[in-house]
Formats: sequence, structure tokens, C-alpha cells
Amino acid sequence: MAPREKTKGEVSDLKAKLAAVIKTGTLPQPKDGKGGSSGKGSAGATPKDTQTIKRGLFKSILHYMTINVDMSGLFTQMIIASTPTNDIVLKKMLYLYICTYAQQKPDLTLLAVNTLTKDCGDSDPTVRGLALRSLCSLRVPNLIEYLLQPLKTGLSDRDAYVRRTAVLGVLKVFRLDPNIVEELELELKLKEMFANDQDSQVVANSLSVLQQIVRSPQDLITKPVVYSLLNRLKEFSEWSQCAVLEFVSNYRPEDGDETFDIMNVLEDRLQHSNSALVLATIKVFLHLTIAIPDIHQQVLERIRGPLFTMMHNKGPEISYTVASHLRLLVERAPMLFSQDYKQFYCRYNDSIHVKKVKLKMLTSVADESNAYDIVNELCEYATDPNETISRESIKAVGTIAMNLGQTADGLVERLLSFLDMNMDHVTAETYIVMADMVRCLPDQVEKCVDALASLKSVEVVSPEAREAIVWILGAYGDRLQEAPYILETMVLGFDEEHARTQLALLTAAAKLFFKRPPECHRLLIDVLEKGSESANQDVHDRALFYFRLLKRDIQAASQVLGSAPPTTATFGEQLGSDLKDALFKEFNSLSPLYGEPASNFVAGDEEIEYEIDLYENVGGENGAQGGEDANGGAAYADTNLLDLSDDLASLAAPVADPQAQASAAQPPPQQAAPSAPQDPMALLDMLDVQEPAAPVAPVAPVVRLSPSPSMDAGKFQQLWGSLANQDSFVVSSPQVRARVPELANSMKAIGVMTMASGGQEPVYKFYQYAQQEGANSVYLVELIANTQGGALSVTCKSDSAALVKPFASFYQQSLTSYVT
Repeated sequence: MAPREKTKGEVSDLKAKLAAVIKTGTLPQPKDGKGGSSGKGSAGATPKDTQTIKRGLFKSILHYMTINVDMSGLFTQMIIASTPTNDIVLKKMLYLYICTYAQQKPDLTLLAVNTLTKDCGDSDPTVRGLALRSLCSLRVPNLIEYLLQPLKTGLSDRDAYVRRTAVLGVLKVFRLDPNIVEELELELKLKEMFANDQDSQVVANSLSVLQQIVRSPQDLITKPVVYSLLNRLKEFSEWSQCAVLEFVSNYRPEDGDETFDIMNVLEDRLQHSNSALVLATIKVFLHLTIAIPDIHQQVLERIRGPLFTMMHNKGPEISYTVASHLRLLVERAPMLFSQDYKQFYCRYNDSIHVKKVKLKMLTSVADESNAYDIVNELCEYATDPNETISRESIKAVGTIAMNLGQTADGLVERLLSFLDMNMDHVTAETYIVMADMVRCLPDQVEKCVDALASLKSVEVVSPEAREAIVWILGAYGDRLQEAPYILETMVLGFDEEHARTQLALLTAAAKLFFKRPPECHRLLIDVLEKGSESANQDVHDRALFYFRLLKRDIQAASQVLGSAPPTTATFGEQLGSDLKDALFKEFNSLSPLYGEPASNFVAGDEEIEYEIDLYENVGGENGAQGGEDANGGAAYADTNLLDLSDDLASLAAPVADPQAQASAAQPPPQQAAPSAPQDPMALLDMLDVQEPAAPVAPVAPVVRLSPSPSMDAGKFQQLWGSLANQDSFVVSSPQVRARVPELANSMKAIGVMTMASGGQEPVYKFYQYAQQEGANSVYLVELIANTQGGALSVTCKSDSAALVKPFASFYQQSLTSYVT
């Protein structure tokens, strides 16, 4: 295509300019005499010297590299053009180029190794460091022998910058071949530098590398090492101080006096302006005193001030990070923070994420002494313009009420008052919280049900809220006179409801049927019929399950569906004690922010395995996946709810017994948990629902190609780049070489026209198109024929997602029959 040809032209142009500079030291003169050039770095006036010309050309090459243009073809010219030179800028650009393409050109990289090795002995320490860093970054295993001597020399260099670079180079060598590090005793050399080097950054780099290469990092944590690092702590950079404190946090003092000595040394770090350093210091304090409860509590009281200051006075990112860590401490010891609950009130300039964390902390510190003050504040947030904060505040009110239990009467009334607000999301979230509350607080059921007494129809839109209302009506509909009629209005629009609401309607109708049979007779019939006709598999299966259960054993159905809802004290969203302990161990990391241990989102080096190429055998993977699904379906067939042959084939539509109906028409006795009718068949006969028909499998679309499609090259190119619906396959045959010449004519006979074709032995390309007869759907094909390998690689695209696979199958059959 045109962009690719332009890129090739730029590479050729740069190669010609590099060759001219190498030969004459100047740029080639343009033939038209107008001056200038297409290169990015050579526009304008002619440079005065060779060094400036090289800089311009190298900048142009790096520019193309940054936009992902392959410049590896200039490898040889780059090496020759840059040697010899003392220009540090030119060397930096050359090193960057070499490190980028070293793995692609391992043979040519050998040409650059001599240059890098020579620069490792340069008199300028900056050049020595840059060369050593680049030499260690080549990542070519075959060249590792060339960097060992410069690396050993760099570890003993007189300049600290070179030693820092050499220490990090040991880690890069370890990644390539761990055995070499052991053979050359580089680990011992790093330990010596870690203990005796005068430069603090060399010590910090040595610590970082040793923790990754030693077999047991815990062996590094000794009393002399820890004391040495703490005594030099202020010499380190802020980043290195955080690394040192992370290392010290794993140390276990011998006694309480040693613990206090360490904390006294680090006391001033709590007042540091760097929030990362403060959090690292807090982690040391917490881990040192974890085995001393009294001191640990004093530490929690000591660190409250710095944490509150950072949460309120830093930017939104840091505030959220600090708030997430503070939330972990609050949930571990809520009593210590209960008097500081006002610190968790939302401020006008807090970000949404910080406000959400503060609301969670308010629910944790709420107790009988401050609950009503906190709820009053939360009620103000219920009208927040941001819907997320409004919902979270309502949820927090409900959580506090559930946590307080028997003393939450006033809080429940405040929650129910939200139903009077004319705000859809407020009303919806209140219903959701009410459903949770009646599960936790059976004593508050009457208040919640009374709040629904004036409800004539469900007007909220949220599927979660509609589901909550339906659940309450099904579980406690015997206490609400209008419950069956509200459900009937919702069943009328069953098909428009969300799947979760449909599932709730099925359960609610079945539960309420055992409590109020006459009123729910028609309701249950309608909801089972509509559920069995649903396209959603979960809804369809549940409807059939309820139908079978009621048909087979009415007593079992009464126990399963008509039982009272269980009472629960906690919900799965709450953090367990084991998870809190795991997050506490990983304090000052991403774990408190994500709310899960690092093992859930960070894989170790030994856990990463690349066994297959994700871009190969796509068709095979799809086929394997399809086979797995097919096997799963076969295994499930024995118990699939869609298998109706065992109990429905012999059943006709039941005819209700008038006497049984008359008996069932009597109002049931008023009691908390009504039992099933005396005669199970009398209740069963009320289910005069017809047997649901098996779902009809969808008809696959048929591909009929127009004999005379029309398309120009511009439209083909535009569609090929924009269409996302595609399918690929490969056809293999030893007859490919003989069939390629007449391939276009053969495909034309079935309605597939060739837009363009070309190539040379052994690879040929065909671009083809077709059109669905009587429709506007188009098909595009890219066919790559490899005559040497006897393979035809085909990619089909279409503007119709439903037709792309059928067309690919049609094309594959036609192509296979032609070449075999």
C-alpha cells in the first residue's frame, strides 16, 4: 500500500545518506538543485560539519523507531557511521539503536560488541557507564561471554556511577544465565559492596539485586546489616530509603528495647513530605510491634496524625492511596478510630474514589455513641449530585443499621424516609438496602413491609431495585395485601424485564403460591409459561425446574419454595479476617488498593510460561474449544432440564378438579408459615399449565452469491481496513502449485471475483470480493498461496457478523474441491 511504500522510500533514503556520510562526510546533493531532503533531520540549511550531519540522521532514525517503523536494515551503516566518535550524544543514540535491534540482528550485533567493549574502558565515566549498561542490555545469550570482563571491571571501577550500573548489570546477566553469576562469584562481590561501598546508591542497588538473586533473601536480614542501613538512611535517596525500609520491615528485633531503638531512629521519617516514605516507615512500625499488642496499639495512635494529614492535604491519587491503607487499619481496629469519625467526613474537594473509601470507613467506626451523628451526615450525602456517592451513602446507612442490630430502630426509619424523595436512584438504592436489611434484622420486617403498603406498581427502572422489591413481595407477601397484584402487573411485561428480575419473579410467584394459593393461581401459571418460553437459558431452566418440582412432589416443593427466608449476619462482600491479615502483611503495596493479596494479580517469574504462540493455530484452538463445549453438553445431557422425555411425554394438559378448586378457594389460615394443603393433588391441579415446547434451533443463514457483484479498488481497500467481522482457515494440498494459475477463473464461476493478484514464486496473493444475492452484504477475501509448502491461507471478512462464518465455510468447501 502507499504508506508502506513511503516507509520503504524513507529507509532507502536514510541508508543512502548514511553511506554518503561514511564515504564523503557530507550529504548527497539533490539532483534538482533545490536543496533539502525528505529526511526529518536534514531539512533546511546544509549542516556545517560531519558530526552535526550524523546527529540529524540518527535523530531521524530514532524518530521512525518511535512510530514503530523497522529500522533494523540500517544496522551495519549505523555501526560504521558512529565509529570512531567522542560525541556523547551520538553514542547515546547509537546505544539505544543497538539495544533495540540486538535480538533481531544477533550476528550483526557482534560488530557493535567491540565498540561497546572499547567504550567500557573510556576515560570518561559517563561513557563507561553508558557502554556497560548497553552491553548488559543486549539480551543475546550468545554474546554473554563478551560482557563478563567489562562487568567485573565495572564492579571495581573508581567512579560510583559505573559501579551502580555494573551492579544492575549483574541482575541482567542473572536473567540470562544464573550459573554464570555463581561461577564468577558475583554474588559474593555484591555482598561485599553492599557492606563496604561508600556510595549510598551502590548500596541500594546491591540490596535490590541481592534480594532477587540469592536463594534465601531472609538470610540477608541480620542485625549488623539492618543497623548499618539505618545509620546511613539519610544518605540514601527517597526512593532508596523506601527500599531500605521495606527490607527492614522484615526484621524481627530480639527484645522490646531494640524495637524502641529502631522506632526512635525512624521517628522523624513520619514527618517527611514524601508520602511513600511515610507509609514505608509506618509499615516498619506496625510489623515490628505486631507481637506486642500494647505497643502496637500505641503505634496505631501515633500514626493516625500523619495518615490524616496526608489524606487531606495531598493530591487525589495520594489521598486515595493513603485512604485505602487507612481503611485497612480502621477495619482491624475500629475502636481506636471511633472518636476520630469526623476525619472521615467527605470534603467538597475530595475525589469520588476518596469519598467512597471514606464512606466505608464511616460504616466501620460507627458504634452506639456516634452512629446517629454519622447517619445524619450520610443523609446529607444522599442528595449528592453524583449518583455513585448518593447510592454509597444510602448503602452505608443500611450497613450501619445492620451492624447495630437491635438498637437500630431510628436508623431504619431514617433509611425508609429516602423513599419519599423524588429521585429515582435514591429510591432504587433504598429498595436494594431494604432487601438486605430484612435478611439481617427480622425485627425490622414489619417496618419495611409497611413501607411497601402504599406501593401500587413498581415504577423504578433499576433491575437490581426491581429484583429487590420482587424478593420482598415473595418472601413476605402474606403480610402485604397488594403483593400478588403488584406481581401480576410486573408479569404482564415479563419479556421486557431484565433476566435477574425474571428469575426473581419466578421465585416470588412460587413462594407466594404456597402462602396465598387462590390469589396466586393465575400468577404462577402465567409466570411459568412466560419463563419456559424465555430465550435466557437460566430463566428457561428455572421455570422448568419449578414446574417439575411441583408436578413430582408437592410436599418437597413446599419445603423448598415455601420456607421462610434464612437470617444472615454477614454478606460475602465483607472482608474476612484471613484476607485482612494477608493485606496487612502487604501494607504499602497495591494490595490494600485492590483489596486482595498480590498473588491474585501479580505472577512470579517462575509462574510465567509461554508454551504456545497465541497467534498460531487460531482455527485449531477454536476447534478445540468447540469440542470441549460439545463434550460438556454431552455430559450435561443426562441431567439437562431440557430433557423432558422422562416425565412430560405422557402428560396431557391437566384438568382442574372443581371440587379441589372449591376447596382451595377457601382462604388459608392466618399464620406465620402456612403449611401445604392437606391434599397435595388438590394444590397440584391448580397448575393447569400446558407443557412448554422445546425451543426451536435458529436457522443458519444461507450464502447465495450474486453472479455479477460490483466494487472498485478504493472501496475494497477502505472496507478491508474497517471491517472487524472475519474468519480464517488454511487449506493444504500438494496440487497448489498446479492450481494457482486458474484459481481466479475457478472462483469466478461461483460468484467470487478477483480484485487484484500478484507475487512471485513461491508466494502469490489474491484479493477477491463477492456480494450476497438480493442484499447489500459484501464479502472480502485475502488468499495467500504458498506453492512450496502447498498451503492456501485464507482470511474472509464481511459487513454482516451472521454471514461471515457461513461464507467462510462455503468458500473453504469450494476451494478445497478445486485444489484437491
